Amino acid sequence: MSTVASPYGLKPIALIGGQAFNGGAIKQIPMTVNSAVAIGVGDIIQIGAASAGQPQALAATPTTSTAGVVGVCVGVSYVDPTMKYQLFAQNLPANAITNGYTNVMIHVNDDPDQLYQLQSVGSVAATVVGKFCAVENFGVGAYGNSTVRGSTPANTATLGFRIVGFASTPGDAYTDLIVTFNHGVHMYYNTPGLAN
Repeated sequence: MSTVASPYGLKPIALIGGQAFNGGAIKQIPMTVNSAVAIGVGDIIQIGAASAGQPQALAATPTTSTAGVVGVCVGVSYVDPTMKYQLFAQNLPANAITNGYTNVMIHVNDDPDQLYQLQSVGSVAATVVGKFCAVENFGVGAYGNSTVRGSTPANTATLGFRIVGFASTPGDAYTDLIVTFNHGVHMYYNTPGLAN
């Protein structure tokens, strides 16, 4: 039962249609330019928006016309500028490259058939299965997890996510949803070209 507003971003839990799930398909995307915002576990990752091939956390809800959405961050790795060895972490601080971080990799679950658990902005009724939702509340919390949460469900077919079920009881104060990328949002299933 979700009675506390504590958004945690998108958490991979299974695959569409009961496909075999082993924790998700993880792709390591190298990062050599700064991100103006921190990147945390559960953030939606886009490539090529600011610089060709470079990953960044989205700061606005994706839609079917958003280019370069490659998946969800499940961790990061880098050589720490102080300790001088490779670390695996929950988040990457903003402006990490300028601050001396090297060998930066953003670990992304890039399976377009992935199902995710996502806390909603409020109470959601069982009748929303099949509807869509945007995401909001972008940022990284105190423990390195994303603070992204689902917004109020709607029948807007261009929104980023489709609601396919519940991870908590429908009607809970902050209902935990099961969502997947809406068809046409993930870059493996859409046609918009990258900006760079």
